[in-house]
Amino acid sequence: MNGPSFAATAPPPAARPPRAPAARPAKPDPDAGAGLRVLTYLRLHWLTVLFCGTLVGGAGSYAAWELLPAKWESTAILQVDQTPASVASANNPNQTRTEFATYVKTAAALLRSQYVLNAALRDGGIADLPTIKGQKDPIKFLTEELQVLTRDGSEVIEVTLAGHDPADVKKIVDAVQKAFMKEVSEKDNARRALLLKRIQDAHADMLKQLQNRAGKPDVTAKGPTDPAVQQATLTGEPNKLPPVGGPAGPAPVVALPPPDPLALLLKHDPHKVVEEYARLTAAIAQLPAQVQALRKQADGHKALVKELGSAPITNPLVLAGVEADPEVQAQARAAKDARFQYDFAHSAAADKNCRDVQTKRAIWEAQKAQLEQVRLRKANLIEGATRVPAMKAHAEKAAELTQEADKLEARLQAARAAEPGLAKVLAELPPARPETARVSAAGRPEKEPYTPEDTDKLVQDSVFGGIAKNLYNLKVELSTLDRVRVFQPASVPIQKDSKKQILATVAAGLLGYVLLAVGLVGYETLTRRVSSLSDIASAGPAPVVGVIPYRPGAAGRDPARQAAAAEAVDKLRAYVGQTWLARGATSVAVTSPVGDEGKGLAALGLADSLARAGYKTLLIDFDLRDPSLHTLAGVPNSAGVCEALRGEIVDARDAVVSLPTGLDLLPAGAWSEAAGRAAVGRRLDELLVRLKEPYDCVVVNTHAILAAADAVEVSRRCEAVLVCAQYRETTVPLLRRATDRVAAMEVPYGGVVYVGATDKEALC
Repeated sequence: MNGPSFAATAPPPAARPPRAPAARPAKPDPDAGAGLRVLTYLRLHWLTVLFCGTLVGGAGSYAAWELLPAKWESTAILQVDQTPASVASANNPNQTRTEFATYVKTAAALLRSQYVLNAALRDGGIADLPTIKGQKDPIKFLTEELQVLTRDGSEVIEVTLAGHDPADVKKIVDAVQKAFMKEVSEKDNARRALLLKRIQDAHADMLKQLQNRAGKPDVTAKGPTDPAVQQATLTGEPNKLPPVGGPAGPAPVVALPPPDPLALLLKHDPHKVVEEYARLTAAIAQLPAQVQALRKQADGHKALVKELGSAPITNPLVLAGVEADPEVQAQARAAKDARFQYDFAHSAAADKNCRDVQTKRAIWEAQKAQLEQVRLRKANLIEGATRVPAMKAHAEKAAELTQEADKLEARLQAARAAEPGLAKVLAELPPARPETARVSAAGRPEKEPYTPEDTDKLVQDSVFGGIAKNLYNLKVELSTLDRVRVFQPASVPIQKDSKKQILATVAAGLLGYVLLAVGLVGYETLTRRVSSLSDIASAGPAPVVGVIPYRPGAAGRDPARQAAAAEAVDKLRAYVGQTWLARGATSVAVTSPVGDEGKGLAALGLADSLARAGYKTLLIDFDLRDPSLHTLAGVPNSAGVCEALRGEIVDARDAVVSLPTGLDLLPAGAWSEAAGRAAVGRRLDELLVRLKEPYDCVVVNTHAILAAADAVEVSRRCEAVLVCAQYRETTVPLLRRATDRVAAMEVPYGGVVYVGATDKEALC
């Protein structure tokens, strides 16, 4: 041997054959201490969680603040008078009050109706607003988001809309309010103005007839020709209402048909007969126009129902839902199969018009038609959820208008049926007596008997009086305030429910930290890198025989750290010497699961400590592919194990280098494939036996045991194997696999060396 020799400070024990290994301890539960591992992972990555969590949480908070803003809300107020300011209905105010609840509900329904919303989109200039333009169905959006609030006993209707853009919200509420006033309130006034025009025409016609008779003494004697004076004279009431103009009011209500004229005749009161005849004539003149107007409105609502029911379906979401329906898909497959049968028969048949081809074509066309029917039915079912409420509302309104028109039609028919008989009674009245008026017992003059000559005049006077009265009452109603008026336009939008936005922002910020923490814990749980001594203990049955604090290079020039690392290596040497070498072991292999996980430092430190303890020790660098011991020892790697395996040197001991500490080192040499192929079998056995001869202990630094075959060959020829695991470099699954590999080789002694532990862990 060419290497240096040195005197041992203590005599080594006598060489004895190694004893059988003791029974291995039970394998610990790998899932024990899961909560402790989570805390360990968080402690290792707290700075990463803090920094990256702040970035992710900040981005999440900004996104939540922007995507979930508190909505802006604007409210417009309409006021509905409980009792309309009207002279025509002043004689029955209770009836108006009972109709108030229905009127308010009708106005609230019309505010959200498709008719008003379409007018708002068309004439209000809101169709191009971002809030409306971003919706697939603006009418549906407005119907769902627009809130109309009414309270029992209140004359106020509140129209409210909430949205993310305050300017758009205010414009939309104003547009809906204006559309309601224009399309509902103003058109109602227009209908009353039209009724006023018709009454004025009737009044002018009747006045013209009276003026044609103005030259007769019996007419001029009754008073002046002024219509108001004539009306007051004929009705016996002073004219207190001057004619004025203004917005329209409701149309006058026509009286019920009169009773039997013969009953009035038996009472000897011809004035009653004349009055009832005048009322019948007025009803016959007015009711047809009212019936026609009601039926026209009912036809309009029916047309809307028909239009909604027959409108084509263009919503892509509805079409996609139809295609995804199982019944549609089954029918589509049936149609596809029928088409395939037809195409096959058509291509295979010599006669393209044969009966079989025509039959299959008919089947295919029937299946295709049925597919279209199924699609249409499914689309109507889906789309009907949004159209049915509007169609139902229009249908109910049409039925209500039709019922009212039928009632007026029945009154008209009754009046027409009673008018001929009453006219006949008027024609058969007895002539007037020529004597003068008689005086009653009370001293008052009695009413003169009725004369047939006055029949026509009294009828005309009565009709004219009723027309004039209705005319002036309607003018007064048109001069009063509208029943529905704007009390407040759309208010300045205010932001509500900001609490939800704040909570979402805070939750998004905290979620950033939680996601980072969960992600890191999940990553560490999957990789299971060695983070503590408990991870080493749970990796397998092999005992922990050495704990070296500080990772390679971490001690630096700190004397305290260097002393702690040297003391840990001496403790490892003491364990190896007392437990293994004292039982006859002479060779110790130092390996790791993968890579260089501190095994070079552990092998050099153990061999140097054994040499200083008096053992004649040889350190062999058998990591042929990636040698590192010559660098740590500061010697050249000119020749070594690779040259001995290839036979380039006769005696491997000629390449041994003596270090100043008394340790002999055999470098790895220059790697080649030939050396790798030779590191097996008899040549390897002869090399190891020759190198062991002059030494008390041989420490072999092998390649990673899970990465190279020669590491297994060398390790199983040694009496003891140390598996090194480095802090945050070795993973627990690979460490477990490496210890299981060592256990399978049935090496007498084995253990795990933990490199990079803390000072407290090194005290074990």
